[in-house]
Amino acid sequence: MSDLKANVGYYVAVHVGAGYHGKNKEREYKAAMKNACRAAAEQLRSGGSASNAVESAIRVLEDSPATNAGIGSNLNRLGLVECDASIMSSQPDGFGAIGASTAAHAVLRNYCKGPDPSTGLVPPMFLVGEGADSWATGNGVATDRCSRHKITEEALSKYSRYMDRISTSGESSKVAGSSEDVDLQMDTVGAVCIDRWGEVSAGVSSGGIALKLPGRVGEAAMFGCGCWAEKTVSKVDPRETLSTGCSVTGTGEQIMRTLLARDCAQRDGDIFSVLSECFENFNSTRSLAVFKQRSAGLILLRKVCDGSDGAELGVAHTTHSMGYGYMSEAMSQPVAKISRKSEASDTTVSAIRL
Repeated sequence: MSDLKANVGYYVAVHVGAGYHGKNKEREYKAAMKNACRAAAEQLRSGGSASNAVESAIRVLEDSPATNAGIGSNLNRLGLVECDASIMSSQPDGFGAIGASTAAHAVLRNYCKGPDPSTGLVPPMFLVGEGADSWATGNGVATDRCSRHKITEEALSKYSRYMDRISTSGESSKVAGSSEDVDLQMDTVGAVCIDRWGEVSAGVSSGGIALKLPGRVGEAAMFGCGCWAEKTVSKVDPRETLSTGCSVTGTGEQIMRTLLARDCAQRDGDIFSVLSECFENFNSTRSLAVFKQRSAGLILLRKVCDGSDGAELGVAHTTHSMGYGYMSEAMSQPVAKISRKSEASDTTVSAIRL
């Protein structure tokens, strides 16, 4: 570890999805994000890793019934909860994901151990369904095969209303878009953290889109986050590196097709310009021509590990709204906001100096 990467301060950013966040629940969203920031900051303040901080933040967001992750998740077409999640980190350098299950962080830690020295068997990086639950149980990870406690009365009410519309119209697209469906399209929650040593981790967790097919895996388990912490940014001093992490939310089929997280996290330049260009490409790409609307949001956290203070947070979304929060070592309290897009624009982009 270079001197430049020693004690660079810690930074936390979280989100509660891109979609439609009803103003009547705005206080709940903000409270969940602030609590998630505090949980992550507590980990980082005591010397914890960025990946542990991300896990702590996402656990808090999952436990809030207001979010579409964990408790209160959207129900699939069978009326069941199936959650996706993933986490990526620079230290340990790896990725872990699960679909329709839990325990992404445990998969990451196991994968980073590498092949079994005695058998040569390669550890899994991405597990789904019952196989993921069985693996978790066999590796000492607490799971809850019964997801009934995650189903809230609000989720059941929405499920019944959407299923009625499908049976009446025969078109699943009719469940979305009406003014009464506040929070319908709200999707993935996520977090990005940079620890005192400049290491970065990003994670996502989601109950998925409303009325998804059983077994459907979205961007929360695939391509929903990205992070890098060893990219050289100075020709004068090669020790100066950029720690970058992002967490994406929205319609997974669109995000996965365009590799939005990777595109935003790997670009150089002013963070506002980077996000503006990425989302301009996202909105205009022909690969999404079958979709009438673009649905994506993203938080991008960057820190140049050169001994200077501060980091920068970028937020962008094409949806009606997106909730995000942040905190740094220099802040006594976290900040949480609900960004709302004007009807006249395709994308809302913000840049914040932390």
